[in-house]
Amino acid sequence: MSPWKLYRLAAGSFVALLAVFIVWVHGIGGHAAQAFDDLAIAAAAFAAGFACLHAANRGQYGFGRAWTIALRRSWRLLGAAALCWGVGQLIWSWLDLTGGFSATPPSIADAFLLVALPLVAVGVLSWPTAPVRALAQIRTLLDGLLIASSLLFASWALVLGPTYRDGGGPLLPRAIGLAYPIGDLVALTIAFSVLARSRGRAFVQPALITVALLAMGVADSAFAYLAGKGAYATGAWLDVGWLIGWLVLAVAALRPAPVELLRGDDEEDAPISWTRFALPYVPPAIAFVTGTTIQVTRGQLEPFLVFNGAAIVLFVVARQVIAHIENQRLHQRVRNTVARLFQREAELETALRREYAAADRLKAMSQMKDTFLRAVSHDLRTPLTAMHGVAVTLERTKLNLPREQALDLVRMMIEKTRKMDRLLADLLDLNRMEEGILEPNRTLVDVRELAHGVVEEVDQLRGWPIEIDAEPVRAAVDAPKVERIIENLLLNTTRHTPPGTQVWVRAHTSERDLELIVEDAGPGVPAELAGTIFEPFRQGQPPPGGPTGKQGKGVGIGLSLVARFAQLHGGRAWVTERPGGGASFHVVLPGCVKRTEAAPQPRPAASGTRSEAAGRPRQDVPPALDAGGGPGAPDAGMERVPRH
Repeated sequence: MSPWKLYRLAAGSFVALLAVFIVWVHGIGGHAAQAFDDLAIAAAAFAAGFACLHAANRGQYGFGRAWTIALRRSWRLLGAAALCWGVGQLIWSWLDLTGGFSATPPSIADAFLLVALPLVAVGVLSWPTAPVRALAQIRTLLDGLLIASSLLFASWALVLGPTYRDGGGPLLPRAIGLAYPIGDLVALTIAFSVLARSRGRAFVQPALITVALLAMGVADSAFAYLAGKGAYATGAWLDVGWLIGWLVLAVAALRPAPVELLRGDDEEDAPISWTRFALPYVPPAIAFVTGTTIQVTRGQLEPFLVFNGAAIVLFVVARQVIAHIENQRLHQRVRNTVARLFQREAELETALRREYAAADRLKAMSQMKDTFLRAVSHDLRTPLTAMHGVAVTLERTKLNLPREQALDLVRMMIEKTRKMDRLLADLLDLNRMEEGILEPNRTLVDVRELAHGVVEEVDQLRGWPIEIDAEPVRAAVDAPKVERIIENLLLNTTRHTPPGTQVWVRAHTSERDLELIVEDAGPGVPAELAGTIFEPFRQGQPPPGGPTGKQGKGVGIGLSLVARFAQLHGGRAWVTERPGGGASFHVVLPGCVKRTEAAPQPRPAASGTRSEAAGRPRQDVPPALDAGGGPGAPDAGMERVPRH
């Protein structure tokens, strides 16, 4: 059977049972009607209990696990309260029908009936739309106690007090009789609080529970009044209230209403309303006015009202303390939230700056990519065009050319092939260095011979006078990589200086460190490029209107390879301004110099031609090396290599 069919069948059956109850008990009457009264109320309580337990065992509700757990807990507590009431009602019925024991309070039935009251209050307080924080739950419970004690104060002063005094009897039965309406008022206050927080289709079930508690509260209040007068008997009209209450609770449990939560869990998050704020204090105000009136008219308050008034004051103070603690915690949460917002704002600003920096880097990389593609295409197309022209010439002439002319064409093709091979080797080595798969292959080489070999073999250096100052030492280095270091530094010089510019190549040692220096008397390196000139695809620009080298701009990876090859040897590369004008490129390769007893010791530098320590740029040069060729004797070991 579907849940909706079961709900409709149960609702119809409960309406029929209520009609039979009214007709039989209040129409037919008799001893059988009295038994039916007690058993019908017990059956309604058991039906409500089993319906609540059935609702607690349903599958996952629609608003998540936390909602489901809270709803199941609430239904279980309400079901336990209904079953306790049903057991108490059966005991009451047995005592009332057999007459063996008195069914009036106190009896064993009251133990079960009174236990049901706090279970109902806690069950309603566990409803998902009730406050979830412990302090909010305590405040809601205090509101119920405050309202119940205040209404009890007024009702005792006006109605119940005279009735109980006239009825006489022991104090305990009268106190037990008053416990029922007080418990109902507490549960009813909590139910109204839950109902005020419910919205949408989730409003129906809390509304039915509130109606059930209201019906039972009216019945309990009437029972307390009649019991105080000694006029209660089974079959009175107030019994209809208990029957209606338990039947409505059963209907609420069987109704398969969808679960919705349209507001926050906490009462503090709801909009502030003066009516809602003042509502818990209206009953105490009524009690205060009632007590003041009695004091003025009668001259004194009876002990019950004094104790009741003290309880009201205690509940008010406790509620204010709880409210103060809640306000303090709310203030702390607000401050923490503001602090987190400021922190998130700072994090967002930092992230935004990083994004801007990343965007700038991407833009720079895009520009570098475009520059690289243009340069590579130019550097590849130029030798390819020359090689294609040589090949076409040889084809058209059928190789019938004068010997010298044919050799010139072959030499041109070899030169262009070497240039392409050098460019591709640079790109391949740069990629290997980036991936960390290139290792140095160290061998002992003569540094002076290596420097001379590079200067003599690179044809692009024609037109630049080069002087070499290299100590005759042997170093354990990767010879091809060191050759590329010197070659790339020299080619970089020719690209950014006009022909005829003086160039110096130095190879000095400091203990076991080898320092390679390439200097020129050109325009130098701009200060803004000194920190980035060794990055891949960075290209220096010639000064506005100044001359440029005949080698063109290049690809922008030569100096990057210089720095990477230096790092491969555990060293570093940097650039400084040459005293007298020009650029001074330094490369330090540490711990590679191998000295023997026969090897000459490094001579001291004249006028500070070397750096004072390995890895530190020099601050001066000899006067003979100034750009203008000023006066001064050249170093004894300096060799001029003409490249005209």
